[in-house]
Parts: sequence; structure tokens; C-alpha cells
Amino acid sequence: MLANCAYIGGAVDECEFDACEVLPEEPAPLELLERDGGERTFELDAWARFDLPSEDYYDLEAYPEGYTAYDGSHVWRFIYDNLSFAGSTKARRTCIGGICPEDDENGWRAVFDRSISGMHASIACHVVDDFSEDDDECLAEFNRRLQPEAHPERLRNLNFAFSLVLTALREARGVLGAYAFEPGDAALDGELRDKVRTLVSASLLDEPALSKMAPLLREGAVMATECVLATDDESGDEFVDETGIWQMRQRSRAMLRAMDCVQCGACRLHGKVAWLGIATAMRIIYGDTSSKPLARVEVAGLITTLAKLGTAVRFAEEMTNGDYDA
Repeated sequence: MLANCAYIGGAVDECEFDACEVLPEEPAPLELLERDGGERTFELDAWARFDLPSEDYYDLEAYPEGYTAYDGSHVWRFIYDNLSFAGSTKARRTCIGGICPEDDENGWRAVFDRSISGMHASIACHVVDDFSEDDDECLAEFNRRLQPEAHPERLRNLNFAFSLVLTALREARGVLGAYAFEPGDAALDGELRDKVRTLVSASLLDEPALSKMAPLLREGAVMATECVLATDDESGDEFVDETGIWQMRQRSRAMLRAMDCVQCGACRLHGKVAWLGIATAMRIIYGDTSSKPLARVEVAGLITTLAKLGTAVRFAEEMTNGDYDA
């Protein structure tokens, strides 16, 4: 199940060099180096795999997510076949696109798989939005990548991933409202805190459906405490049925390793940030943030991913409603 780049394989795909190249900020911000170095701790069962602190910091505004001509289909194939629960168990024979329609949508395996699919759909939306200045070409590419008629679950999973991150934001209201964003700069810290407080107090987070989501998701995972030996009904073969929530965390870390196999620098950067945000959302919903506070990179990943998913949801609505204008 480990995401090994040599195992994933695949030829080096075409990529427009200028679009794929990302360069770190120079000089590296000393205050961030010191803070991130101090916050990074080893945790055996963490939701995310943190890279060792380095002097490489990137400006996402300088390298926005978009079309680069890179084909990462082999990476996604590996993810769906090996990291999603539906793809890596006996259930894969009856599941389509990494999702088992008969599964409880609040079940923790389905939550993980739908989050992968939702992130994939979000990336597709950002790519299509930057694909061409011609509306018809963008629509054709949108239909090719997301196939809303043949696979409506892809857009449903996009909305699900957005709701998941919104739910985490709602759950972390108190933590984020008092978070120290820039301890060494009182003015900037106050400015950022005001913006985040405005975000977490948005009326959208008080929607009844959203307020019920976290309890339902935790209820779906309450029995996920161990691994058991199960038997396939058709073949009679025995296999390990992963019921421990730790398997979700393990696969979440493997997702970040899989992103390292993406050969386009811009795609790899945005893919890792997006999954870090989703992993942080899962940690907030399923885990305990009181014993180990949220790290700066987790908060940044969560809020950045919320913006990514929200933009993708709006774009998908415009495309499906015929309101898109390139």
C-alpha cells in the first residue's frame, strides 16, 4: 500500500516547462523556518506526513493551480487501485471509480474514498478553468474529465469534500478564533485573526445539514477499532478487513507520498497542499486536537483547501448551468 514512485512508474509525461516549474521564495522567511521547525514533531499515527523543515517556501499566488499539459493519470490510477479502500480490497470487483454505491456514505471507508474523488474533481475543475479561452473547448474538456452524465458521483464527491472541510472549520471555530497566526507581528496577527474569525462565523457553517455532519461521521467510525479476518462470499478466500481508523490515517499519509510521484512541480505542490487540507479536516473531525495543537502548516492547508474546493464547486455549477464565461 506504500506509495512508491518506482512502483507507480509511468513514462515521463509531456509538460509545459514554464507551467510546471515552481521556484521557492528567496530568501526563505526566517520566522517561518523557526516556527515550523519547532512545531514539527514525530507522530507514529499522524494523519499527514510532514516533510522535514527546509528552506523551500512557495508562493501559491505566484503559481496558481491550472492547466500545465501534464498527464498524471498513472498516479491517479495507482491511488484508486492501491490507496482507496474500494480499490485495494475484495470490494473492488463491485465498485466503480473507487466508490461502492452500497456503502453507507457516512462510513469511514466511504468518507476517505469520496474525499479522494472530490479532490480529483477539484483539480480537474481548476485545470479546465485554465484550459482555454474558448468556452466550447472548456466545456468539452470539463465533460471529458468529469463526465457528469456518466459519472455524476464525481461532482457529488466534490461537494462532499467541500462539506467535509467546511465541517472541520465549524468544529475548529474556537481553536482558529484564538490561533496565533503571526506571533512575532502583532499587527499582522490581528489582521489575520480578524479575517479568520469572519470566516468561521459565516452563516453557512450554521446550516442544519452541516451541523449534523460531524456527529454522523464520527458515529460511522465508532466501531472502527480493529482489523479482522473476513471471508470473501464468492471465492471463499480470506482477507484482512481493515476496520481500524488507523488505516485511514495510514492511507492519508500514503496519499501525500503519492503526490511526491507527480512529475509536474506545480501539480505536485497543489496536490500536496490540497490533501494536507483534507487530512487536517479528517484529523479535526475524527481525532483529538486538544493534546496536539494544530500546526501552522495544517491551518494553512485547511483554509487553502477550503478555497480550492469552494472555487471548484462554483466553477462546476457554472459549467453545468451554462453560466461559464472563459
